[in-house]
Amino acid sequence: MSEENTAAGTQVLVVDDSRVIRVAARKILKQEFEVLEAGDGEAAWDALQQNPGIALVISDLSMPYLNGMGLLKRIREAEDKRLANLPVIIVTGAEDDEDAKSSAFAAGASDFLSKPFDSVQLLAHTRSHIKLATTETRLEQTATAIETEPTVDLLTGLLNQRSFTDRGHQELAYAIRHRSELGLVFIDVDAFDEAFIKYGKPAGEAILKIFTRIIQDSIRAEDTAGRVGLARFGLVLPSANAVGARKLAVRICTQIASRTFKIGNDTLRLTASAGVITPLIRRDTRFEELLEQAQRLLGRAQHSGGNRVLFDQGTAAADEREAVVAEAGDDTAGDEAAAQSETPPATAAPEPEPQPEPATEPEPAPTLEQALQRLRHSGEAAVAPHLPGLIRELLPLLEAWQRRQDGSLDEALERIRASLDTSDP
Repeated sequence: MSEENTAAGTQVLVVDDSRVIRVAARKILKQEFEVLEAGDGEAAWDALQQNPGIALVISDLSMPYLNGMGLLKRIREAEDKRLANLPVIIVTGAEDDEDAKSSAFAAGASDFLSKPFDSVQLLAHTRSHIKLATTETRLEQTATAIETEPTVDLLTGLLNQRSFTDRGHQELAYAIRHRSELGLVFIDVDAFDEAFIKYGKPAGEAILKIFTRIIQDSIRAEDTAGRVGLARFGLVLPSANAVGARKLAVRICTQIASRTFKIGNDTLRLTASAGVITPLIRRDTRFEELLEQAQRLLGRAQHSGGNRVLFDQGTAAADEREAVVAEAGDDTAGDEAAAQSETPPATAAPEPEPQPEPATEPEPAPTLEQALQRLRHSGEAAVAPHLPGLIRELLPLLEAWQRRQDGSLDEALERIRASLDTSDP
């Protein structure tokens, strides 16, 4: 919307006991603004009460009944915030000395014009203050909307998408500052939109509440969970390594797949897929990039048939791996929730027997950078199984350094090589 369109219809109140001045001001302003007139301060005050759309007051100082100074004081002391913040341009004449102008400025005048004013001067000052007032109003409206906007998803009680993203930015900043690890997981219920359309909103919402409880029961107190789509959930996992993040995603997807729902005469089972990343955290890492990576993995998992977890530990593109989630058995030991298409169930059925987690391949060796992060955060135990391999990667660097030390480190390097030889299986 252009500034000209914004100004069109905006009311400006011209206050002066001289009809000639009022008519002159109206002729200059009427092409862009709706001009109201008042012959003294009292009439102007009445007009302000009756016309809440007035955005600017242009007032003379010397007037009968209530002069410009008195009107300005009433406006600034008004209980109505709209009036108290209204821009007021004071028009001064030859009879007004500098003290009068100083007093008006101290009382809260927004600007001054001198008589006789020309069209360019009056239009420029009016446009400037209308634009400023409009901008301030919009900023206040935006701030109010942000303050009143809910931070949680009303159905599940998890963070909504905006708040989830905000928390993700905070956790990434913490990970960068403290050189710690960070996991990001996106989980989506496979083909949930089809079930939602077929069985209706009440049944779909009842199922989502049960899946939400699975997620809440699975994560740690320091983890963040959010609902970021119809049946899509995001998890931010501070200080989580690749194994922990992957196991969590597999466990949640397995539990979702184990649930059985009775909807009328139908029995419904759903599966879930997940994308998991535990990236290398660098100073220039951006949370938006991590979101894109995790959601891309999730999309690939679903396009590959669903009911699986794809994960990338951030070392290389070839490091993308897959864990197929265990299918639920054919028995009906799962959770039976009487989700009706007319009314959602009041409570969920008893929890099913715990399902064994699907077997996953051994953890791949971390890179040197990942190993240093784990060592700083979790101590030696977190890297102990991989130490021989990591030291072998470092040997060329140590040997290069040794050559620059005139052979003074020969004995130490020989001991390291011997220790590595004895550690081989």
